[in-house]
Amino acid sequence: ALAQRRAPDTGMVGVGVSVGVDIPSAPALDKGLDLAANIEGYLTPRVSVRGQLGGAWWDIVGQRFAGTVKPLYVDGNIVYNWEGGAVHPYVTAGIGMYRFRFEQAGLEGSDTKAGFNFGGGVEYFFTPRATVTGEVLYHKVDSFATPVTAFGDGSFWRIAMGMKTYFNW
Repeated sequence: ALAQRRAPDTGMVGVGVSVGVDIPSAPALDKGLDLAANIEGYLTPRVSVRGQLGGAWWDIVGQRFAGTVKPLYVDGNIVYNWEGGAVHPYVTAGIGMYRFRFEQAGLEGSDTKAGFNFGGGVEYFFTPRATVTGEVLYHKVDSFATPVTAFGDGSFWRIAMGMKTYFNW
C-alpha cells in the first residue's frame, strides 16, 4: 500500500530539472537561456520546501563594450499546490543568493546579492510519479556592477518548462 501512495504526499521528495528563458529588467542585458535543478521535500500533500540551483547566460547590449553576465542562483522556497487530478497548479515564494559573474572589455569579476522570488506554475502528471512542469518566477535582486558598467537592477523574469519525479523518502 505504501508504494501506491498518491504523489505528492507527506514525506515524499520531488526532484526536477528545467530549461527556460530569463528576461532581465536592466535594459543593458539581453534575455538568455536558463537551466535549473531543484529538490523538494513535502511537509504535507499540499506544502513543500524547495531548494533550487540555477544559472543563466545574458549578453550585455547597447554599451561601449560587449560582454556577458552569467548569474548563478540558489533559492529556498515554500510551495503550495492544489489538487486537480492530473493537473496541479501551484504558487511559490522564497529567498536566495545571486552571484553575477561577468566578462566585459577583457575584465572579469563577480558581484553577489541577496534577493527574493515569487511566482507560480503547473504540474501535469503523465504517470503517477512523473510530471511535466511549467513555471513563471520573478526574481527581485538589487543592482550590481562590473568594472565598466553598473546595472541598476539585477531582477529578472524566468519562464521555464521541465520534468519532475517523486520518490518515497
